[in-house]
Amino acid sequence: MKEFKHENILHKRHFDLQFSIRFEVVDDVNFYSPFHWHNHIEILYVLEGKIDFKIEQRKYVLGDGDMIIINSEVIHSSKLCGHARYILLQVPLSAFEGVYEEIENVVLKERPTSQEAEKLFAYLSKMLKSVDDKRKENRIKFVSLLYDFFYQLLTLYKVEQKKSGATSYYGINRISPVMAYVEKEFRNKISLGDAADILNVTPEHMCRLFKKYTDMTFNEYLMSLRISAFYQMLQNSDQKISVIMDECGLTNYKVFIREFKKTFGKTPEQVREERRKSSL
Repeated sequence: MKEFKHENILHKRHFDLQFSIRFEVVDDVNFYSPFHWHNHIEILYVLEGKIDFKIEQRKYVLGDGDMIIINSEVIHSSKLCGHARYILLQVPLSAFEGVYEEIENVVLKERPTSQEAEKLFAYLSKMLKSVDDKRKENRIKFVSLLYDFFYQLLTLYKVEQKKSGATSYYGINRISPVMAYVEKEFRNKISLGDAADILNVTPEHMCRLFKKYTDMTFNEYLMSLRISAFYQMLQNSDQKISVIMDECGLTNYKVFIREFKKTFGKTPEQVREERRKSSL
């Protein structure tokens, strides 16, 4: 299943720095985040549970003690398989302005080994402790640990290659207006022609641009947003499936079921039944 959108990172300002980060322990059940991208480096460490990850065309299954590193401006998605707890750290590239400008061209190793993940987890644990300690002096401690953590990443886990043009900021940013439009209007009837008009290009050229910079078609992206919205509504309401489909802009039942099963491995009815049983 191919899909993505530009993610608006939830800013969690622990301290009054020149940049905002997200750093927390997340405890959730069956959460699904469709393909998206952002200008942050993201690190996720699984404390408990199982998470399916996809970065561009690469698939990973994360379990207890596993870590994933997501480079900035790279398309990725995640899906929790039931209950999961994990540490999430998202740091913007702006955190390195005036310190390490080369960060924009750095590619970090996506999948650390178990031993590597354990060493990096030790830094994250210290960072969590400094956040929990409310003494103002620990602001300094946290910042020092944060940069020390990235020093380890940049010296030990840097891949000697530059980001490809297809995943560069220019490439993704070029079609950002289209992505924003589709994210806003996906519940309504929209077409490739509508998207092409935004960039003032032909539908054929729009199709090539979208495929080049996202490795997916425009219709695949549109379907992914609709399925994601459907899944969230399915988890949080008792409305009829046909009603939810209509609210999410899904009109072709056969195509929808095929794509839903491809993403979640089961039908909407099965997902709803599992939710019902778990709540008993």
